[in-house]
This record gives sequence, C-alpha cells and structure tokens, in this order.
Amino acid sequence: METLRATGRTTRLLDDAIKQAEDGKAVYVVTSTMAHSKQLKETMGKDKAENLGIKFETTTSVNFDWGHMRVLGSHPNCVFLVDHSAIEQTFSPMLEMLHRYDS
Repeated sequence: METLRATGRTTRLLDDAIKQAEDGKAVYVVTSTMAHSKQLKETMGKDKAENLGIKFETTTSVNFDWGHMRVLGSHPNCVFLVDHSAIEQTFSPMLEMLHRYDS
C-alpha cells in the first residue's frame, strides 16, 4: 500500500466530485474521520464545495453501507466517493491478504 502513497488519488477523487456535482449529482465524499473530511473540504476549497453542494461525511456519520458503496435508501442521484484512506483504515487486514502474494 505504501507504493500508492502520494500518487494523486485524493486529488483525482476531489476533481471527480467537482465534475459530478457540476453534472447535477448530489455528491458525498466519504472519509474515515471528521478531521479528514474537514481537511479535504479545505483542499477543495470550502466555498467551492458549498457552492456545488458537495458534502463531506464519515462512514459512520451517514451510516455508510460498504456492501453497496452508498447509504441505503439514498436517492439514485446521490454519488458516494470514498477516499482511499477510509477503505484502507477499515479493511487493512483484508487488503493486506489481497496483496500478500502479489509479485
């Protein structure tokens, strides 16, 4: 997992959030902690996020369903973009096993 650090994944996620919001989607960026949500919102630009209606939440603040990668019962217009750190933090043992025998 270390080799994927500082490769621009979060920047691409935020760019996608902006594009999808501009396309009329209700966008939620899901992170592991509220502090990380705040950091990403500031990185995007608080005014830009608010003007586009992009919400920053945690996996617990919105009762996130990992099996469906969304909040159950949410409107079909909602898009949930999950930051890699939330995935890594939640599923690190599973991800380690997934890549255990990679060459």
